[in-house]
Amino acid sequence: MPRMSVDQRRAALIEAAYRVIADHGVEGATTRRICAHAKMPLASFHYAFDSRTALLCAVMDTAVPSGTHQMLDAILPMVSGDHGAGLEAMRKTTQDNFEAFYALLKTDPGRMQATLSLGIYAHNHAELQEVGKRMFERLYEVAARGMEIAADRAGVRWSEPVSELSPVIIAATNTITLTYLSTADDMVVAKIIEAVVNALMSYVVED
Repeated sequence: MPRMSVDQRRAALIEAAYRVIADHGVEGATTRRICAHAKMPLASFHYAFDSRTALLCAVMDTAVPSGTHQMLDAILPMVSGDHGAGLEAMRKTTQDNFEAFYALLKTDPGRMQATLSLGIYAHNHAELQEVGKRMFERLYEVAARGMEIAADRAGVRWSEPVSELSPVIIAATNTITLTYLSTADDMVVAKIIEAVVNALMSYVVED
């Protein structure tokens, strides 16, 4: 294996951790398994991370920044098509973007599965709780920004602060993810998206 820098080792181990967690869960993501997936000798692990906990923290820290632009384009109600302005435009854009998220999920379900698994695991392990909380706070911030942009472009406004509504976006994408991972039922996901769009639109008003 070619000699790798510390940054390259870290990146390779983080990516391997995502895949191993998706296949074996967080409990099954041992350093041995992660190194094997990264095609890296176990002895080299500590050149990149002090511990398995440090690696898991790094995975959660990179979960949002690595996909921020994708999330703003695919998860949030921004502009995926030119629907004009007004309430119906906002509805169509929101629908489009949840459907775009679902399409993105289908291309790499393991990554979303790993992220959700880490969030649950972190909540139940004191040494990871703050990092897990920060991961979701970043998701909410991204969602809130997307909601603001969407409203501005459609010429509408939210009747409640986006900081209070943005968790609904993330809860919806988590629900879509869990439904796809457990059933892969497109019809059920379509109903979830329809229900969430209707719920969100109840908070949209036209000036």
